[in-house]
Amino acid sequence: MKRALSPAICVIAILLFTCCKKGDTGPAGTANVIYSAWFTPASYTKDTVFGIWGFKYNQAAPGITQNVLDSGTVLTFGKLSGYNVSIWPTGNVGQLPISLTYISGSTMTDTWSAQASLGNLRIRFVNDKNYWTSISNAHSFRYIIIPGGKAGGRMAKRSYEEICREYNIPE
Repeated sequence: MKRALSPAICVIAILLFTCCKKGDTGPAGTANVIYSAWFTPASYTKDTVFGIWGFKYNQAAPGITQNVLDSGTVLTFGKLSGYNVSIWPTGNVGQLPISLTYISGSTMTDTWSAQASLGNLRIRFVNDKNYWTSISNAHSFRYIIIPGGKAGGRMAKRSYEEICREYNIPE
């Protein structure tokens, strides 16, 4: 005697075959993600904020729209090639803000940060001892814009390599 399959078993079987196909990769992730080429500021402008001087550079970034500022993410990465390799290894990439503590006569800390505003990305450098009167122009930066509503928007800090892999961005 043949037994009929119960409706519950049929529903479960249909869900298993339609929802979990072999080879599903999930969301593409790269749609609308914008990334810049690496850029190297030719010069920085000296500024002073609350008695601490620093250096800033403004990079035009038309992809930083009000929508991105309201609900997306702008990630900024740096290759700080102007440092001795014992402080920042050649080819090393880090996400800003980056703070480097080292000894040069005394212990000091350099901090690199980025601030996104409408159509602009500002790179800023400060030294906690007001030690440097100029900085190297060997440092390079790039930004990645992830619009709101995309997987990874307002994401936790991850490595540069992980982000490039996820969004198919050439390193």
